[in-house]
Amino acid sequence: MGMERDVEQMSKKRYDLIIIGGGITGASVAWDASLRGLKVALIEKGDFGSATSSATSKLVHGGLRYLKHMELGLVRESLQERRIMEIIAPHLVYPIPFIFPAYGWGVRGLPAIVSAMIFYDTLSYDRKWLDDDDKKIPAHEKLSVEQTLELEPGINPKDMKGAVLYYDCQMYSPERLVLEFVLSAHEYGADVASYTKVEDLLKSGDTVKGVIVRDVFTDRIYNIEGDVTMNLAGPWADLIMGKLRGRAHNGLVRSKGIHIITRPITSSHAVALQTPNGRHFFIAPWRGHSLIGTTDEVFKGLPDEFRVTDKDIENFIEEINETYPYGNLTKEDVKFFYGGLRPIVEKDTSIEVEVYDASRKYEIYDHEKEDGIKGFISGIGGKYTTSRNMARKLVDLVYKKMNRPAPECLTHTTPLYGGQTGRYRSFVERALKRRPDALSDETVDNLCRNYGSRYRDVMDIAFEKKSYSDLITPEFPDIMAEVIYAIRHEMALRLSDVVFRRTGIGTLGNPGEDVLESVADVMSNELGWDKARRNKELDAVLDTYETGRMHR
Repeated sequence: MGMERDVEQMSKKRYDLIIIGGGITGASVAWDASLRGLKVALIEKGDFGSATSSATSKLVHGGLRYLKHMELGLVRESLQERRIMEIIAPHLVYPIPFIFPAYGWGVRGLPAIVSAMIFYDTLSYDRKWLDDDDKKIPAHEKLSVEQTLELEPGINPKDMKGAVLYYDCQMYSPERLVLEFVLSAHEYGADVASYTKVEDLLKSGDTVKGVIVRDVFTDRIYNIEGDVTMNLAGPWADLIMGKLRGRAHNGLVRSKGIHIITRPITSSHAVALQTPNGRHFFIAPWRGHSLIGTTDEVFKGLPDEFRVTDKDIENFIEEINETYPYGNLTKEDVKFFYGGLRPIVEKDTSIEVEVYDASRKYEIYDHEKEDGIKGFISGIGGKYTTSRNMARKLVDLVYKKMNRPAPECLTHTTPLYGGQTGRYRSFVERALKRRPDALSDETVDNLCRNYGSRYRDVMDIAFEKKSYSDLITPEFPDIMAEVIYAIRHEMALRLSDVVFRRTGIGTLGNPGEDVLESVADVMSNELGWDKARRNKELDAVLDTYETGRMHR
């Protein structure tokens, strides 16, 4: 049975834990808490993973640049978690080779970079402790200038002293990784609801008793009650905290980061580059294109006002061309752009300083200690790589607040919803051998990546009706059955959910109005949309292509 959204039913129950925010952190907490036996409600005001969690570099990485500030604890934690992500989501997380060129003899020089790499390898001593040989990550290698240019001829040779080849991990679809945590939580009994906005907190004296929510589709208001309420609203977290005292909370800086997807400008490696002023960005191969990110600057407005401007894109292209002239990018090369806001804990930075140097470590606030308010916890900061471990600490704290002994956390060894593939390459080979004639190798490979061990569930739908096994568009391997599956099993309620987060058809720019209309027609039939609703859904997707803002 797929995920059913029933906010009214949720208002009739009582929960151990209510989670506000369905990004990667909220999804990870829902999974951990459900696996340990807590009664969980997860509430998200948009779609799961539709805000900050969709505005990512698509990397699960150790955070090489955190070594600059000697944040060894964060790097070690990240490297340990990188390996765990490979284990629990083998279909979605895999190693990718990086080249890091060195220039001059200062912080961008070879001695500095090699020293950092030795540290990095030492801190990831368990990177080969995996059953799957394809997931084992080799140690770094030093490259000469000639070797570097042979592998990636586009790297700027001026003043280059050599490079380092190393590995980190990439996500095939970060949005589907978030969804897998949600699906896993739901399978273990969590109630989840997207498009459900927290309007206020239910308070009794100095205790939070739950949340007052509004169903975005019907505008109806409900109370959902629970012993502990957890605020994991990302860049909206301070606005939720403000509801505790009825005034704004000043604990958060929002950092604006944008990414662009362009024609391919590297051959087969990701390239880690350092600008002359010391900022890093990546150019990574992504679905036959280059994914380039990210920028990092203070955003001073309200999070719902965020959008990517032409100026943002122009400035970023200028910075890329200055550091990687071979790319010779223009605005016309940008097939797709997107952006989001990262929450950064204010005590790590000052609103006036460059947020690039701010830490990416997370903070956990027990509001009973901080504000004398019981039953309320906030988690701020963090990233994909450390989300599982942050969730472990948060769930331990929930048990502490409930005065119950915490059962052992098992999320480090328990595969996610589609993660029971065994050795991934063998799993795909078996799937290809059993491939039905109606589906191409590319489609089966894509189904294995997106759904892992659950891919046959989508295949079953593909044979309900001939049109369901058709490609949505010849440009992508996704089939129409994935749209039906998303609606029936994955709580896809809007066209943007399917286009951007359940399938890959929207990830490289606008696939064309006819493609969007064909998906909207299938969704209209399945969900009973009238013409006005169908047109509204199409407009919302087109708006994302104009603003780079995923969150609706």
